[in-house]
Amino acid sequence: MRPARWTTRIVFLFYSRPVFRAWEIFCNHAARILAHKERMRSVRFSRAWAHLNLQRMEIQRGLGRISNSHAHVCATCGHCCKGTRERDAFLDRVMQDPNTQHLGARRRTGEMVGLRIAQAQGQILHRDALQAQGCCNELTCAGCRLPQELRPMQCLAYFCGAAAKALSQEECEEGIRLLKRLLKLQWQAVRLALQSQFGRQVQ
Repeated sequence: MRPARWTTRIVFLFYSRPVFRAWEIFCNHAARILAHKERMRSVRFSRAWAHLNLQRMEIQRGLGRISNSHAHVCATCGHCCKGTRERDAFLDRVMQDPNTQHLGARRRTGEMVGLRIAQAQGQILHRDALQAQGCCNELTCAGCRLPQELRPMQCLAYFCGAAAKALSQEECEEGIRLLKRLLKLQWQAVRLALQSQFGRQVQ
């Protein structure tokens, strides 16, 4: 027997908000502290980061498909994208580019790795749209400039109550599965950072 829709939505919001937010903070700081800054950039570990990154992109595409159901909610609110703080965390940068120079918990200068990749691949969205004032640097009046798989993880993983109300039970169930995979992926990244510290062979 399937759980009631409201129950599924509450579980989904639980994973999307307190669980993901707390877990992301923990994993990013743990990986940043544990990683050996030189070894993690070696060919051996770069391949492992690339493998994790492919999984991350797949998960974010799935979350992006779910997000299409509530795009109208975000368009009328925009709260999550307000403020000019940088949204790409340590693991966002290292998975996409182990050679990134921005190894702090927060990037203070420069641009997102995802933006550089999108520019190199000709995937920038809404090129001619005006930038939204007082918001994330990548947000335009027509939407985000980055494809969903190149955005920071938090941009796809976070859902507010209003956004979740626009989802079907099937979408909430799929969202729970994808968020669990994302949490597991972040833990795998922490383990990989720890392995780089001791120079172990990545399995």
